[in-house]
Amino acid sequence: MSISYEEIKDIELGAIYKKEYTDFRVFSPNRDKINLLLCDDYRKVRKNSYPMKKNKNGVFEYRYYGDLDGYFYSYLVENKYEVTDPYSKASSINSIMSAVVDMEEINSRYKSNYSLPDLKDIIIYELNVKDFTANKNSSVEYRGKFLGLSQSNSYYEGVKTGLGHIKELGISHVQLLPVYDFISTFEEDYKFFDEDNYNWGYDPELYFNIEGSYSTNPYNPKARIEEFKTMVDSIHKEKIRVVMDVVFNHTFKTKDSNFEILAPGYYYRKNPDGTYSNGSGVGNELASEKPFVRKLIIDCLKFWAKEYKIDGFRFDLMALIDIDTIKIALKELKEINPNIIIYGEPWMGGTSSLALDKQILIGRQRSNGFAVFNNRFRDAIKGNNDGYSKGYIQGDFSLKTQIEIGIAGSIDYDCKRMGFADDAREVINYFNCHDNLIYYDKLRISLTSEKNIEEISRLGFALIFLSFGTPFIYEGNEFNNSKQNNRNSYNAGLSINGIDWKDKIHNLSTYTYVKSLIELRKELNVFNIYKSSLIKSKLKFIEGLDDNLISYTIEDKNKRIYVVFNASSSEVKLNKTLRDNIFSKDDIVRKVFSKMGKINNKINVSNIENFEKISVNVYIGGEGNEL
Repeated sequence: MSISYEEIKDIELGAIYKKEYTDFRVFSPNRDKINLLLCDDYRKVRKNSYPMKKNKNGVFEYRYYGDLDGYFYSYLVENKYEVTDPYSKASSINSIMSAVVDMEEINSRYKSNYSLPDLKDIIIYELNVKDFTANKNSSVEYRGKFLGLSQSNSYYEGVKTGLGHIKELGISHVQLLPVYDFISTFEEDYKFFDEDNYNWGYDPELYFNIEGSYSTNPYNPKARIEEFKTMVDSIHKEKIRVVMDVVFNHTFKTKDSNFEILAPGYYYRKNPDGTYSNGSGVGNELASEKPFVRKLIIDCLKFWAKEYKIDGFRFDLMALIDIDTIKIALKELKEINPNIIIYGEPWMGGTSSLALDKQILIGRQRSNGFAVFNNRFRDAIKGNNDGYSKGYIQGDFSLKTQIEIGIAGSIDYDCKRMGFADDAREVINYFNCHDNLIYYDKLRISLTSEKNIEEISRLGFALIFLSFGTPFIYEGNEFNNSKQNNRNSYNAGLSINGIDWKDKIHNLSTYTYVKSLIELRKELNVFNIYKSSLIKSKLKFIEGLDDNLISYTIEDKNKRIYVVFNASSSEVKLNKTLRDNIFSKDDIVRKVFSKMGKINNKINVSNIENFEKISVNVYIGGEGNEL
């Protein structure tokens, strides 16, 4: 069957509900017989069966007359295999059966009037719904649930927790680890806090459906929908946008998945010898380049954007999604929300049969409207993810040029500093996400002494927030959260992953520093410049400094901004010669200041004198400079 995406894009699949009837449509090109199974209780063994009719596009159809709101359904394939609907918008607990729901009836109770402001700068904060409020000291009513993250007025010993903490921090986007339906945890509420019933959710089951374990009532298909909408609405109320982590590169199941049973050999890529291609590293990968797979991905993204008002998508192992699908998805998503963002990981977990020119590897995002994680800047800042190697902030000053490339937004700044992006919107600057060692643990194992760990850590934060490109941090980074050196905590439980709000109290000075950095970035209002031509005209690196020093100026309108980083553990005096290298003789400077208060990276600014006036001057570094 030769068919293009454009020919099928408008076909509506799944359970299309109306009060008078529901149309069921499922793609199954190489099956001869499928029956629709219906019941009013997913626990019933006996279900009503209705033969479906196959059309020319390989889609089986059946129209049932009557109101099916709240009913459960599945598909019986060739009288052998019972499977859920890949387009399920709702389901029973633990994804046993798909469910029909009246979305209009739900939406009649969710009329949001919260308008999101135009954004000058994007700052992303990644969190897991369960991790963030599961601890009793989060003080929310529904710990670890969608409703827990909806509560904005929670405190622990006088400091804000949960959503209030995120608002206070000043970020613009919350990136949620998977909230679609995943299969590796039990959804029953009484098992929710069991240490062995934990998973991040990178094991997809029903892409259009919401994960039930985060609902207070996983038995009711509508409850998870309503509570998820409440959460998104609450976050939007705080003028924060919501990004979803999506995992279209693979599914948890393979041979026994609903995809493979409905359409054998279609949804998954194969190697020439007939084995499953395994670029994901977990057994399979979706063939996104095939029309109905591409359609599933794009339909799903558009559904979340329209129905749940999702503001962006982060793609897990984005290299496995062919670039044509991403381009089409971005175009269609922008028609729904012009401010929607897409970004992802420009790598994979193994070798893929996807053609190399279709893989989204680092650099393939150039001028295509989406961004990728900047692993080069990440590793230059703090060394490799899980090992003992050092980055620039721990003393490997040979990485100075790589740091400067990152500061410039990883564009082709000059012949010395060549990046991989056409503009700074295409890069996500970070030092860790949910994967691998969390930032503070990485610093601890890579330093011979923890004596200066706080100032080293803060230097990393300053590099992230005072660089061009989109800054990104992970939950707990801002108050030195530890995962006890667990390098892959996807199923390690709340004892490892859960946020302990005591850490915010114990590391309040670090939290205040990060919060102040975000405030400073916004106030300076220059690091949101993305065009490479503007960056190159405004940003000037100071040449001739020792490798432990990085300094640059930014000219913008009526202000000149100075930034100096000192990555050594020793104080550096800005004597007249060094001063003249950093500040030209024509500069008129009255005071070097920063919004962060006392800074711990050793730069002595006492010799700066005979300067009178400037709009903005920033030193990152400077022992004890009260600014």
